[in-house]
Amino acid sequence: MSLSTGKAQLLKIYLGESDHYQGKPLYEVLVLEARSAGMAGATATKGVMSFGASHSIHTMKIFALSSDMPVVVEIVDEEEKIQNFSLRVQEILEKTGKGVLMTVQNLDVIQYQQGKKYREVK
Repeated sequence: MSLSTGKAQLLKIYLGESDHYQGKPLYEVLVLEARSAGMAGATATKGVMSFGASHSIHTMKIFALSSDMPVVVEIVDEEEKIQNFSLRVQEILEKTGKGVLMTVQNLDVIQYQQGKKYREVK
């Protein structure tokens, strides 16, 4: 996909590592959905500690209340594509019944280009 330099948006979805959708990890479903939708890029990152609306602490420490590690899925693209894709994400998230936080940030893209490896595969 192409993304021009200049104005874009970053969609962030905060969820738990143990969250699933149709038997698959939710973070994986969201990244693959973003790819299928032709989004410019998506990354799922595992956190080391978090809390959210329930105020339950999520960490790997031995005496923690939960070991469900936080995951943040970040998706970058043009504003219109982010807005449209966020509707699809909301549909999926509503079906999971899990707690989630979704945010959008405006950003400036400085550079976006395919690497040599990608160009050789095509």
